[in-house]
Amino acid sequence: MPNSDVYYFNPTCELAVANGSFSYMPPRLLREFERDCSVLPFVFGTSGDFVLTEKMPSKEFILKFTDVGFEMPEFCTLKELISGKTETIGSILPWGWSPAAHFYLKDLKEKCSHEFRESPVSNWKADHKSLFERITSLHFLADFLEQNPFDFFFDQELIGTKVTRIEEIENLLKTHIPLVLKAPMSSSGRGIQIIRKQTLNTSNRQWISGIFNQQKYLIAEPFLNKVMDFSFQFKISNDEPEYLGYSVFETNTNGQYQGTLIHPETERSVISGINLEMKTKIGTTALLLKKALKDSVYAKQHRGFLGIDAMIFREKEGLKIQPCIEINSRMNMGILTTQIEKKIHDNTTGKFALYYGTRGEFKRFADNMTLEHPIKISNGKLSSGFLSLIEPDTETQFGAYFSLTAAR
Repeated sequence: MPNSDVYYFNPTCELAVANGSFSYMPPRLLREFERDCSVLPFVFGTSGDFVLTEKMPSKEFILKFTDVGFEMPEFCTLKELISGKTETIGSILPWGWSPAAHFYLKDLKEKCSHEFRESPVSNWKADHKSLFERITSLHFLADFLEQNPFDFFFDQELIGTKVTRIEEIENLLKTHIPLVLKAPMSSSGRGIQIIRKQTLNTSNRQWISGIFNQQKYLIAEPFLNKVMDFSFQFKISNDEPEYLGYSVFETNTNGQYQGTLIHPETERSVISGINLEMKTKIGTTALLLKKALKDSVYAKQHRGFLGIDAMIFREKEGLKIQPCIEINSRMNMGILTTQIEKKIHDNTTGKFALYYGTRGEFKRFADNMTLEHPIKISNGKLSSGFLSLIEPDTETQFGAYFSLTAAR
C-alpha cells in the first residue's frame, strides 16, 4: 500500500523565498487568501492523502465532491498529523518550497519515505532560490532559442534584459514603448509594471526603487501584441520531466492572473490563436521544452509540478510563440485546472477562477450561482453548472470556483 502524501497551500512561496527568512509571514491579506483557500490542494489528492488546513470543511462539502467524482483526501491540522494521525508519509507537497515552508513542515520529514528524504527538495539550499528568479528562466529562454531557431518563435533580440538602475530603464524607453518591467520574484502577474509613456512618473519611480531595494534588479522586456496567454505544465520526477499538457489563462491589462479556461480548444470564440497549424506548433514547442528541461537546473534541483508560461502574439509576419515568459517551480492554477478537467465532460467548456471581495461576499455569490446554475452530470462526468472549490462563510474574503457550460 503506497504511503500517504501531504499537501499544503502556500501560494506566497515566492515572497517567502525572496525574504529568505525561516520565520517569514506574508502580509495580512495574503494570509487571508492562504487560509480561505487552504483546502484547494484536495484536487491533487486521493483517498488516504492529507491536506493541511486550520479551516476544516464540513462533511456536506466533502460529500458534495465525492458525489461528483472526486476521490477526497483527509483534512487535518499540522499538529494532528505530527502527533500520530499517520506513522508514515510518502512525500510532502506544498504549493511551493521556501525556507519558511521547510521550517513549518520540518517535523513531518522524519515520517517521509526514503525517496523523498533523498530528493533535492527535502532540504532548503541556497541554490534553490535561483529556481524562483526570472533571471534563471531568462537564461533558459536564451539557450532554448539558440538551440531551436524556428521561425515561429520570437526573435532573440526581443529577450528581456536585467537592469539595476533607473537610468538603464530610461534609456530603454527611448526605443521601447510600452516597456514591461518585472520583479525578479513574484507570482500570478504581481510584481509587474507596464510603462506606457516615455517618461517615468513618480509612481513608476517609487515602484522601481522599491524593487531595487528589495530584490536588487528588474527584468525589462519589450511589450508584445498578445493574442493568448498559456502555460506548459510539467511534473519532474527523478530528473525526468513529464509533459502534462497546456492550460490557457486570462489576465487583466496589467498581466495579473484572473482565471484558467477549461477545455480551451473547444472555445473558438475565445482562443482565436489556436488553429490546427498553431496546435501543431504548440505540441512541437512542448516536446522541445521537455527536452530542454531535462538538461536544466530545474531537473537537477526541483521535484514536483512546474509550469512554463508562454504567449501567442501577433507580428507583421503573423502569429508567433514566446515559448518561455517565466518558469514557475511550483504548483499553479493551470495545473490545478488540468486536474479538474479529468472530472469534466470532454465537450464542456468553462473557467476556473479566483474571487476576492468583502467578508461574506463570496458566500452570497456562491449561494446565488449554485441556485441559478446547479451542477449537472452526464455519463459520469460534470457537464454544466457552478461549483465552489472552497466552503465559503460570512468571514471568507477569497474564493475559488469553476463554472461550466455544456456543449450545444
